[in-house]
Amino acid sequence: MRTNLTILGIVAALAIGLVALPALAATADVDVRGGEYIPASLTVEGNTTVTWTNYDEVSHTVTSTGGTFDSGPIEQNETFNYTFGDTGTYPYGCTLNASTQRTPMQGVVIVVPEGMMIEGDENVTSGEEPVRATLAGLVAGDENLTSFADAVEDAGLTRTVLNAGGPYTVFAPDDGAFEALDNATLAAVLNDTEVLDSLLMHHVVRGNYTAEDLMGEVNATNETVLETLAGDSLNLSMVDDSFMVENATIVASDLVAENGIVHTIDTVLVPPDLLPPENVTAEGNVTAAENVTPEAPVEEQRVIP
Repeated sequence: MRTNLTILGIVAALAIGLVALPALAATADVDVRGGEYIPASLTVEGNTTVTWTNYDEVSHTVTSTGGTFDSGPIEQNETFNYTFGDTGTYPYGCTLNASTQRTPMQGVVIVVPEGMMIEGDENVTSGEEPVRATLAGLVAGDENLTSFADAVEDAGLTRTVLNAGGPYTVFAPDDGAFEALDNATLAAVLNDTEVLDSLLMHHVVRGNYTAEDLMGEVNATNETVLETLAGDSLNLSMVDDSFMVENATIVASDLVAENGIVHTIDTVLVPPDLLPPENVTAEGNVTAAENVTPEAPVEEQRVIP
């Protein structure tokens, strides 16, 4: 009898000890090799510690675009760790090689809520292809979005985000919107990958928003504000029965991808503080009003609910 009581006591003590142990934090690794982050896009759950290891002979940094983390110089075989507590998208790069490469080293960590990780092939039968393309693939295959698709391809970081992150809602300017940009603004954007990424991610918000969702939000509040991946905001409203995103009209909607939704708009949304003033109105090419006002009346714009 005493033996049984002793065994039960040991079992109880072990059980209490196990309950008291803290949950083990998840970990993930990124190699810095050949002037690249491998993998360039990493999706993790909250409370995950990511470790970057530099295998190159030259120094690199792991520097968050938003200032969340900064490793400082990492020498060969040295590491840098950061634990991601909050969900969100964390683009980062190397500050040491940014001025020596046309395309800087870029990476992104996408943090989802704990317990929300989904295996990439969970809903795909062996031998089958996924039913839908990613946002990047959908944009690349749309004949009305060739300029936007080319910009996404050139930016690199945005392409990585639209391929691996989500769900996101993308307000993609059509080809006519890019043609309406003045030459100085277009050149300033296309010649700087950081500025280009900021511009493109100004057109992307977190979550799946169908046209019905957006209109429901606007009808309930008269105006809805959504935060973009660039860290700023977009105002959505109804004007004369047209659905507006800032000064752009939605001309096609609900293009569904595997990781989000695309709505086509007729104007490139340029944040007022993205470019120096001389690049926005250089040589008197275009004023703000000239750039955003279509020649056709608003009433003629086609809105797909």
